[in-house]
Amino acid sequence: MPDTQPVFRQGRGEEYAVYTGQVSASFAPGLAGITYPDPLYEIYRPRGDHYVFEYVISGTGHVRQDGESVTVAAGDAYILQPGRCHHYYSDTEDPWTKIWFNVGGSLVRHLLSDYRLENVLKIPAFADSSHLFAIFHAIEKEPVRSGGELALLLHRHVQALSGFLGSEACGQSRALVMKNFIEQNASRPLTIDDIAGCVPLSRSRAIHLFREAYAMTPYRYYLSLRLALSQSLLERTAMPIQEIANRLGFMDYRHFSGFFRKETGVSPSCYRKGHGRLAEPGREDPGSL
Repeated sequence: MPDTQPVFRQGRGEEYAVYTGQVSASFAPGLAGITYPDPLYEIYRPRGDHYVFEYVISGTGHVRQDGESVTVAAGDAYILQPGRCHHYYSDTEDPWTKIWFNVGGSLVRHLLSDYRLENVLKIPAFADSSHLFAIFHAIEKEPVRSGGELALLLHRHVQALSGFLGSEACGQSRALVMKNFIEQNASRPLTIDDIAGCVPLSRSRAIHLFREAYAMTPYRYYLSLRLALSQSLLERTAMPIQEIANRLGFMDYRHFSGFFRKETGVSPSCYRKGHGRLAEPGREDPGSL
């Protein structure tokens, strides 16, 4: 992917509605459209010059803004900001259908700031495409005189996104995203900041939502999975304990042994002996001394 040149491999089937009315520094509507499934669809802007509001109707896609990457699926919405690198493309196995609106202006910046969405990329499980469809149809019907209606509709869309992020349904959805992220990454070192960042949320908000959904903190859930993986490898394989420590991303044998002893009360080698495996030949567990 080039660093400086934009790339537009747009879908073979797309509908466009082009706003041709008056624009200003405060509000500058551009295009609205519907993208239909195409595994080759790809947009790359090294420095985007407008806001992008999108909603995934079906299928899957991948979105990157500067250094942040997310996968989006049916029901998800996302927002791209101007002045940043935009790279988004359809999943080749499950290409998306999506509706979108490109717009510029200080009004949009103020809306996102007022509703605390200026640092939000993905809104998972939003499940409301009504305002973007209304924007698309408003431009189709009145491409010159719909500016005021578009500003109102965009305001409603931003308000709905913000309201959803504060709702219980979104809290449960974000807790599930964190849970899935932990499960997919349990075999490597994670911090609470890593877990909270996948949503994204502050550490305190992430802990609150996860505890509300699963009656434990996200980090405690992560440690419980690490322990379960450790026990399974000790019970079901003859893999050297040092190799188990390496596979789970511990700094060394002693760190793994210290973690395991703290969680179970026994060393890894003692646990293995008690579950039908012999200790590694020629290797004593320092934690058992």
